[in-house]
Amino acid sequence: MENEIGKKLKELRTARGITQKALAKKLGCTEIMISRYELGVSQISIPQLEKISKILGTTTKEFFNGDEHSNLSTSASSTFKSAFVFDLDDTLVDGRQFCGETIARVLTEIDPSVDFELVCKLHDSIKGMAIEDLYSSIMKKVGMKYEDMERLLNRDFEIQQESVSRMQLFDGVVEILEFLKSSGKKVYICTNRRKKLLMNVLKTNNIAGYFDEVISCVDMGYKKPNPYCLVDLIQRSGKSIDEFIYFGDSEVDSQFAQNANIDHIIFDQYMNNKNLFKKLVNMFLERQINGEH
Repeated sequence: MENEIGKKLKELRTARGITQKALAKKLGCTEIMISRYELGVSQISIPQLEKISKILGTTTKEFFNGDEHSNLSTSASSTFKSAFVFDLDDTLVDGRQFCGETIARVLTEIDPSVDFELVCKLHDSIKGMAIEDLYSSIMKKVGMKYEDMERLLNRDFEIQQESVSRMQLFDGVVEILEFLKSSGKKVYICTNRRKKLLMNVLKTNNIAGYFDEVISCVDMGYKKPNPYCLVDLIQRSGKSIDEFIYFGDSEVDSQFAQNANIDHIIFDQYMNNKNLFKKLVNMFLERQINGEH
């Protein structure tokens, strides 16, 4: 249904000589959003469709072959995801090298005999763990014993806070978030990273405003893959569980979503030249990029 509506939108718009840019300006959205509507990538809400109909000098019936649409919005929307939940590290933010170097720096400050490069390699081989578990796992593998975990974590926080600007977004992240928010979707972060530093990363990269809620599973006392945080979010949202989807980068993330019984997509940014989201954006906008309006 949504693809047919998009095709009809393009047909009516071009017949009236209105460009995507002009229509976007009248609607108060982006030209990219109009392209997504026409490609069937984004769902057009009934209120938005009513605005479009007025601009194009027609009625919403035109988009449904003359049939009333009052019962279509609910049934159609149930087939679309309306709540998108993201992991942070190595999903939205490129932090693998920096985080590995931070752990190596902390451990070698305490014990200079520890191999800095080995710690970085060990960190690269581990995905999805909470920070304290990372330290415990790596120290065990390098044969290091140290009981004051709180001191390690505090030093780790200090180093990351000092150089938080090194935690850069992957290409295409802003565009993806813009797509989702302009489509009226709910967007969340649910991660094992502690919230104080997490918020600093989001603010430094100017994306904090895109998220309806930011959740630290560790701070809540239920680190992934314990599904408590996701289940709690779903229950508080008032949305159907089928409307949720989770994006992450590790087996822990996959298990996390499975335990909460929601759909999920797991991917590796580093196997996609760190530009998976950029590739998706380019796929969505291929016709526009090629001048096919």
